[in-house]
Amino acid sequence: MTTSDGAHPELLDRRSDYPILGRRTYLINNSLGAMHRETRRRLDDYADLWDTEGVVAWNTWFPEMMRVADLVGAAIGATPGTTVLRANVADALASVASCFDLGGPRHRIVTTAADWPGTHYFWTEQVRRHGGELVVVPYDEDGITVSTERLVDAIDDRTLLVSVSLVQFRTSALLDLAPVVDAAHRHGALVLLDAYQAAGCLPVNIAANDVDICVGGSVKFLCGGPGNGWLSVSPRLVETLRPAAVGWISHATPFAFEWDDIRYADGIGRFAGGTPNVPAAYAAAPGYQAIVDIGIERIRERSQSLTQLLLDGALERGFTVRSPHDAQRRGGHVTIDPGNAEQVHEALIERKILVDYRPGGGIRIGPHFYNTADECREVLDAMAELARR
Repeated sequence: MTTSDGAHPELLDRRSDYPILGRRTYLINNSLGAMHRETRRRLDDYADLWDTEGVVAWNTWFPEMMRVADLVGAAIGATPGTTVLRANVADALASVASCFDLGGPRHRIVTTAADWPGTHYFWTEQVRRHGGELVVVPYDEDGITVSTERLVDAIDDRTLLVSVSLVQFRTSALLDLAPVVDAAHRHGALVLLDAYQAAGCLPVNIAANDVDICVGGSVKFLCGGPGNGWLSVSPRLVETLRPAAVGWISHATPFAFEWDDIRYADGIGRFAGGTPNVPAAYAAAPGYQAIVDIGIERIRERSQSLTQLLLDGALERGFTVRSPHDAQRRGGHVTIDPGNAEQVHEALIERKILVDYRPGGGIRIGPHFYNTADECREVLDAMAELARR
């Protein structure tokens, strides 16, 4: 059974789990997902353990970190036991990059102009300081997408790593992943997939898609809040990688405190780094659990319905849309420019309609499974009114 706006009623029944929905029209889940009401209780659980158990709390904290990491793994279709929590994507990238030598015949990093600026900063400095070559595939003429064919053509036998986003943060364009993975593996290169803008709103399925390395975070549709980056490595690859950016938890027996060369922990454990961000994991767990319980396929269906409503409504009102019009080629948000987008955005925030603005794009609107069609119409009507002013 669905409601008149196409929603499964049990999805809207979950609105009470996200208290901000009662105070704001919250349509910015592609930037910061709403906080689950259980997050406060879980943070209390963390604090109570620290307060009452002291150092013995680690006996609970370490297993909980592993459990929460596997919740993320379930949301992105990773093999169980292959995901580890890190502070953020930049932290995870540093760990991955430390596995490789850019001075050999495989010295190329292939990425695109549509990827996250922070990742571009990272790879630019890597090749500047350690050698190698950064190949950046430009936007197509539409300024919205990057040609899959052009990206595939940029991969050759000199390529070490193809670093790409599944969903572009500005335009919500969805990468055609399969031919990119096929081309990389055909040339002996690895694929590093940034699934930050995808996780929690569409299927990622890194195991099924044979992705080598996947990074992301929890601020967006996973509703896990800041401090919860994550890294997943294919089980066929992880034992061959030797990160230099390690910490004491990366050791096979961290509490032996051996003063010698590192003996790597088995599997993904070698990427654990140093002392983990335990409170962030406690805070994130309810949001992750909700995503897993609902199921990504159902969330994707709802997301496509709401983003199509936004896109069609924007075009009807004469706005410019800087996202793919085909729902199959679009992630979980729509970028709309009603004219004077920055000023319109500021006025929407004053009205407690929460969206965001990106220079060169427009206003990004990212509904989640708990949003309604009426909320989407509300933001479009408000944008039209404000644009006329």
